[in-house]
Amino acid sequence: MYQIYLYILISIVFESGGGMLYGVAVGFNPLWVFAVTLTINILTVFASMFVVDRLLAWRKGLKSWFERRTVRGQKIINKYALLGIVAGVFVLSPIQVAIICRLLGIQSSKFFPTLIGATTLSALVSMGIALGIFKLILHW
Repeated sequence: MYQIYLYILISIVFESGGGMLYGVAVGFNPLWVFAVTLTINILTVFASMFVVDRLLAWRKGLKSWFERRTVRGQKIINKYALLGIVAGVFVLSPIQVAIICRLLGIQSSKFFPTLIGATTLSALVSMGIALGIFKLILHW
């Protein structure tokens, strides 16, 4: 029973990479591990965005300060947001990308679907690594 709790904790702290590696290594069903880890990852993203929104609402001057700093580059930010979100999920983490996007003021219509898609793609890569699929592909 402790393995499930440890798996959930690892999935929250180390996100999809650590959660999937641990879940597969312990012997959980890979489809279950994929679905649960992806769900935990997306829920933590939404939780972090909620915290950032609450912080920006609490400190009114903070939101206007970020808007003043990004107003000159907002056109470029919106233009390259999709590429930045996908690359950011692999380089940073979905939680960090969500916070950065919220602070930069990226449009929600571009932000949510792209972040969920990139998080799913990252989870697929993590599951491939956990199952050793890439070892098979590279050995071929």
